[in-house]
Amino acid sequence: MSSIKHTNGTAATPAGQAYWRSLEELAQTPEFLERMQREFPEIAVEQIPPHSRRDFLKFMGASLALAGLALSGCRWPEEKIAPYANRPAGTTPGQPLQYATAMELGGAAVGLLVTSFDGRPIKIEGNPKHPGSLGAAGAWHQASILELYDPSRTKQTVERSGGVAAVRSQTERDEFLAHLAERFAANSGRGLYLLFEETSSPSTLALRRHLQEQLPESKQYVNEPISRDAERAGLRQILGRPYHLVRHYDQASVLASFDDDFLAVHPNAVRHAHDFAAGRRVTDGRMNRLYVVESGLSVTGMNADHRIAAQPAEIAVMLEALATELINAHGLAVPLSAMGAMAGLATNSSAADPQLVQILARDLAANAGRGLVTVGHRQPAYCHALAYWLNAALGNLDQTITLAEDPRSDAGDLVGLQELTQALANGAVDTLVIAGGNPVYTAPADLDFAQSLVRAGTVVHLALHENETSAQAGWLINRAHYLESWGDALAWDGTYSIVQPLIAPLYGGLSETELLARLLGSEKNKGYDITRETFAQRQGGAGWEAAWLATLRDGVAAGTGGALPVPAADYSGMSVLPRTLGGDATGFQLVLAPDGKIYDGRFANNGWLQELPEAITKVTWDNAACLSIADARERGIEQGDLLELAAGGRSIIAPAYLLPGQAAGTITLALGYGRDGDLTSEQNRDLDALHPQFKDVPRGVICRGVGVSAYQLSTTSQPAVIGGVAISKTGTKHTLACTQDSHIIDTVGFAERERRVGSLVREANLDFYRAHPDFAQRLTHHPPLVSLWKEHAFDGHRWAMAIDLNSCIGCGACIVACQAENNIPVVGKRRVEEGREMHWIRVDRYFSGAPDAPEVVTQPVACHHCELAPCEQVCPVAATVHSQEGLNDMVYNRCVGTRYCANNCPYKVRR
Repeated sequence: MSSIKHTNGTAATPAGQAYWRSLEELAQTPEFLERMQREFPEIAVEQIPPHSRRDFLKFMGASLALAGLALSGCRWPEEKIAPYANRPAGTTPGQPLQYATAMELGGAAVGLLVTSFDGRPIKIEGNPKHPGSLGAAGAWHQASILELYDPSRTKQTVERSGGVAAVRSQTERDEFLAHLAERFAANSGRGLYLLFEETSSPSTLALRRHLQEQLPESKQYVNEPISRDAERAGLRQILGRPYHLVRHYDQASVLASFDDDFLAVHPNAVRHAHDFAAGRRVTDGRMNRLYVVESGLSVTGMNADHRIAAQPAEIAVMLEALATELINAHGLAVPLSAMGAMAGLATNSSAADPQLVQILARDLAANAGRGLVTVGHRQPAYCHALAYWLNAALGNLDQTITLAEDPRSDAGDLVGLQELTQALANGAVDTLVIAGGNPVYTAPADLDFAQSLVRAGTVVHLALHENETSAQAGWLINRAHYLESWGDALAWDGTYSIVQPLIAPLYGGLSETELLARLLGSEKNKGYDITRETFAQRQGGAGWEAAWLATLRDGVAAGTGGALPVPAADYSGMSVLPRTLGGDATGFQLVLAPDGKIYDGRFANNGWLQELPEAITKVTWDNAACLSIADARERGIEQGDLLELAAGGRSIIAPAYLLPGQAAGTITLALGYGRDGDLTSEQNRDLDALHPQFKDVPRGVICRGVGVSAYQLSTTSQPAVIGGVAISKTGTKHTLACTQDSHIIDTVGFAERERRVGSLVREANLDFYRAHPDFAQRLTHHPPLVSLWKEHAFDGHRWAMAIDLNSCIGCGACIVACQAENNIPVVGKRRVEEGREMHWIRVDRYFSGAPDAPEVVTQPVACHHCELAPCEQVCPVAATVHSQEGLNDMVYNRCVGTRYCANNCPYKVRR
């Protein structure tokens, strides 16, 4: 199916629509035209002297001769396979098995099914029975299998003292933790501070509470760099305590997103994408409509039917304007408790786009009970409270939005980190235990957390990778990966899951649960025993063992989760909530956005994710300062110019990226980069250069020197949106490894394609689809295909795959899934610059319309398993062949690397 928009207005024919991948293609620059006209890869063009056909044949003949020598003259060492001396019960060698487990991120679990082959986990899929996945898995989950086998993981406990590092055994580690438990038990925990990541694990939370009860003078804090403090504060103010808002996008006909990238970076994003896609399938003639107001183009904005680019501070104004329009024009009743808080709506709601506000208000009012208003984590607490009132007043509660328990009850991410930093500066911290996270890197710059940390008596860091915080820790304890650990966790809606290990800890690491048990001095300090005890207490009764086995099998505990009763809301306190983002109103507004690939930086050492093209910019191995076309034109900024971004007496250097759809006066910069280096480092440009001498380099070899750290400009008062940013050109450039113009398919000029009916992208709105449901097929006409030989007659299965383009959100998870399943290598930044990325599936992103306010459409492109496949007809050694069931297969030990298959692939996906 082709892509369909649900726009307001008259039906639009797709004829004559022009699509472009990049500004270079739109402008038809000489560089783009030269690249488009090259038939062979850049590396080959550079190495072949462009003299004659004879020279070319000489070059290819030499390649074939070398390939033949390699195949006939070299063999890998002979290996003998020994059978099990004692085969484990219930296993068959060579037979893959699947086990249910869960991966937690941001306090929400996503259920997974992991395939294990002879005791080694090799592939991850979603668990169809888990409400957080429903059978799907995002890029982070797919790539976590590579993280398990990362050779730069922490492998042992290290004690640092006086500048000398010494490796400690597991026995010495446990003795040290037992000593801490005894020492603080004697003084009720005075001087013991603990900093945790957010979790929903009932076992871990119970141990945290138990530790606080046993050591009442100890202090505990939770810190997540991607904080949802504002949402919690808004809901706590009106409902008495925070809740998880469980949004049912499949039940909504009209969606309004205010700076909320719910399809990509929300903890429940996998479920959101599943439900949103369910509302985009138009086979029954219905389709939801999505309105988005945001500053920088996001995955959610890319899928919008109507999108407005607005500065972050204007988004709250747009939300107030919507509330005003619904009250004045559609009779929405304001509750008595909200009268004071909403008294200023009429005077404060001069919307940036009043026409869109009127249309959206009319749409929401007409779909009462089937609408949904969402607000992103960057917006102030007042906006979250106002959005909750809008959903309640429109009848959306218990319809498209329900409530679930929020495990958090602390002061908040930033408040806790400020209190901890102050205690460190005052010398009150005897021992600081940091369970996960990397606060030296992620803490707001004005806290100067790293400088305060040196005043702690002892710092203990439990970490999966050595990082900036580990470098300052007296004790580094290697952490167990979630695929090595027993534990439990809750989905966003409260459904209980067991985190089941697929393999014994490769390096004997500890989970957070096991670390806490040791700090409590508990003899029951194994994750398996702790998790079973928690499950038995939750389940109750004598039959809990059978329920335990069922939960292990299914990945979810029956009867858990579900909507909570909606409490009475008191809106009188809304007036005290922050209404604005604060900061200097002059200059640019810098938006620090979670990265769709490496999140807040915790996945930065994963090569699959670093090489995954970013969904919007298609940049790999980097982050960039995204500017609007108008701002760049006004200041003479070009793609790749290195810019100095300065605010609050601090500055960073970042490359410019001219992004269509970016709001004027704003810059978007992704978090998670700039680890222990800066973008000027050449160390990671070519993975071929990463020889064994780098194996002991702290902080890994993948993320070292990639991109720039946006955290260096964040502050406690402006953690996610920074006002008053000054930008200036440095006079130098930086090369961005961008795939948006790789594997160009069209070979005709832009003007010709603009006149032609039937581009690669076939798009219409819902009204046109209803009138012409076969419009996509009618756009292209070609003569009958003729095979060069007699084709195979199919008698049995004949496989095919169809992609619903209207459901695809362009996130790129399929790229990582394909890479994991086929063990496709990463090639590094330099090879990506040359167009040599090895992904077997890509997601093309096309713009249409004006560059300042474009529409976006995505198109996944994979091997089409063509019936008359050009790659088969040109392969000189029959390495690419059709199977008996209609698949275009590859016989790798025949391939000699001529690349004829790639040159003749009409979709440019053969490698």
